[in-house]
Amino acid sequence: MFSFVFDLMFTIVPIFIFITFIFVFLMIISPRFRAKMMSRNVRAAKYMMDESKDDIKDISDNMAYATKDGIKTTTQAVASGIKAGLSDEETVYCKYCGSEIDSDSVFCKKCGKEQ
Repeated sequence: MFSFVFDLMFTIVPIFIFITFIFVFLMIISPRFRAKMMSRNVRAAKYMMDESKDDIKDISDNMAYATKDGIKTTTQAVASGIKAGLSDEETVYCKYCGSEIDSDSVFCKKCGKEQ
């Protein structure tokens, strides 16, 4: 059994090395062969993009939906902060949820996180 595996290995490995050598040699020497291989790569990339287009759109839509609330909260906190700065009132906002809190508060009354 071991002899068969050994013989098989010494038959297949040199054939594989020879085929690899021919392939590399053709890639170096022949522009036509290189172009043919590159066109296959381009077609494969195009196929992958076409197949994953819907998935990429779903991911971007989900990311936009997930960050929508965070952007809204941040915008409200910034707008309220600007208004507070203009009226010279000292108002503090939660750095996590953006809700107005007392300036001496240790925890937010809305989200409960430590400030």
